[in-house]
Amino acid sequence: MDFQARLEALTHQLRPWSALWSRSILQGWPESGAAYPEDWLDYARSLDETGERRLDQGELVGAAPPSLVALLGALEELTALPWHKGRHPMTVSETQGLSDKKAHELERVLALLGPRTRFIQQAVDIGGGMGHLARLCARTFGWTFHSIDRDAALQDKGRQWLKRTRAPVGGTLHFIQASVEDGPQPRIDPLFCGRDRASIGLHTCGPLALTQLRKSQGAGFVLNIGCCYDKLELPRDYPVSRIGREHPLPFTSHALALTTRGRPRKTEAEFARMKQVYAWRFAFHLLSKRQFPERDFVRAGDAPRALYDGPFALYALDRLERLGLSSSMTADELTAFEVSVRAETRDLLLCHLLRDRFARALEVVLLLDRAILLEELGFEVELLQLFGPDVSPRNLALVASQSV
Repeated sequence: MDFQARLEALTHQLRPWSALWSRSILQGWPESGAAYPEDWLDYARSLDETGERRLDQGELVGAAPPSLVALLGALEELTALPWHKGRHPMTVSETQGLSDKKAHELERVLALLGPRTRFIQQAVDIGGGMGHLARLCARTFGWTFHSIDRDAALQDKGRQWLKRTRAPVGGTLHFIQASVEDGPQPRIDPLFCGRDRASIGLHTCGPLALTQLRKSQGAGFVLNIGCCYDKLELPRDYPVSRIGREHPLPFTSHALALTTRGRPRKTEAEFARMKQVYAWRFAFHLLSKRQFPERDFVRAGDAPRALYDGPFALYALDRLERLGLSSSMTADELTAFEVSVRAETRDLLLCHLLRDRFARALEVVLLLDRAILLEELGFEVELLQLFGPDVSPRNLALVASQSV
């Protein structure tokens, strides 16, 4: 893949719409809604429940505006990435103690590693936890494996698990209690250096992914799967490649949060549930803006599930009490207020459905920038879809190799 061409094309498509994806809809409302083309909103308002759900899945029904059709079509094409579909079957004993999600991921990681790491003798895993990946790689490939994690308790659980199950390891497995940080770390830095070394980071949180890439410049193989992009620090963590700095997008904290949105296909019940939660949150936001104009933004926070299932008045009264806010409105007045703003809260929902269409493209931009950085460091790089997105939404893997 020509990562530079793909990055330039994506930024060309995204930049004109930065007023939509770089801002929080709720915190900037109603001014934030003005950034949405009127024909987009008119189209979204015309949708029934099924149409809204289809839009949430990235599908357009009926006579959608040509500009929206063209944009979503271009973004879908530019975010289409090859799949690595291999799967390394694991035995019942190997999957013991693993969640279905973890087993799904490890089967696919092992299948990816096999044909690409024949020259590897040692490996290091960042955030290795109980050492499940380390154990399986040591057994499958015969590697000497160093599993690094800052949580000593998790590592102790991993050691006890190995003793209790008497699981054969194959290669040598070491647990190292440490935090992987930028800057020199004489104790662990040598583990990342050598053409016979593999550096692995699965779901490396925020800037930890970039720390791994920087420490792994001398490794023969690198596998990185990032997550929690909302924890990145701008402009330190984006852009990181020379090409990326030549074609930057105006990322904000709100845009980074957008990249973390999960994209599983919701059932009808799940979509209806999401709409109900949004309806109460949006109505409460409009209420707080009217009742407490001196406050910049009131975060309602997560409420117990039963409050979303009940009347708005109970939800609002609970939120007001928990936030230490006093309102003279009665339950009947709160109910009447919610009814009066339903058209506006629906517009807020529709703006969210439209804005979410940018999430995957923004995530891919971040990863293309990292892929180009690895190329600039001399690696041959792949950017692949590795996990089923319904199981693990952060399913994009950076795979990088250097010739022996």
